[in-house]
Amino acid sequence: MIDAHCHLYSDKYNHDLEKVIRQARERLAAVVVSAIDSESLGKSLAIRRRHPDFIYVTAGIHPRKIAEIGDEERRQFWHAVGRVRSEIVAVGEVGPDFHHIRDAQRQLRQLLVLEEALAHAEQWNLPLVVHARQAEAAALEVLSRSRVPVMFHCFAGSSQIAKEITARGFYLSFSALLLAYPALQETAKEVPVERILTETDSPALSPRPRQARNEPAFVETIVTHLAKLLQCSPEKAAEITEANARRFYGLEGHAEK
Repeated sequence: MIDAHCHLYSDKYNHDLEKVIRQARERLAAVVVSAIDSESLGKSLAIRRRHPDFIYVTAGIHPRKIAEIGDEERRQFWHAVGRVRSEIVAVGEVGPDFHHIRDAQRQLRQLLVLEEALAHAEQWNLPLVVHARQAEAAALEVLSRSRVPVMFHCFAGSSQIAKEITARGFYLSFSALLLAYPALQETAKEVPVERILTETDSPALSPRPRQARNEPAFVETIVTHLAKLLQCSPEKAAEITEANARRFYGLEGHAEK
């Protein structure tokens, strides 16, 4: 199994990060940490450098961070990402969030930054991890001519938009939201299995009610639930989603655990 998207740099792991990684190693083949600004990129790369065989890093600007970052700071961020391009496996997360951001001008800015991120992903020949909350159609319009693989992380959209996304050869990543929403479960049954990844988005969205903080090892709960929906064994669901994550992030050359 692979946790295709999480945030291990969060201060919620300050007291036991190495234990969390050790527990993840017992169950998973790899963990992908998604940096969302300059500070988290530095922290994520530091974690990767301690665990280069297990931790992989993506670099982007979270949609709720966009309003805080000016044009010059954003240019500096992308320049910094370019300098560490060999240490990251994707650009993102980045994209529109129309759930939290309702102002039309700020929504437009999110879409412009998505275009910018796509251009960098194509320049560096890296896949793109997209955050699109209640804005999947708007994001898909920007990405319609993408020349790199695209993954919609923490997908919670409709069945119709899922069909449109996968029809373009893009990927969907399911989090613990899959356990909570029957409509999303029905959507998952219709998605081509070769386009499905699984993630925790930890420390948020714990699939275990008694444990408020999520962590990468808990992706096993999501994979097990997905297996029921796909009517296959948990081992088969783990095999499928891990292979998809390796293909999307270009991890095929790394030894499997």
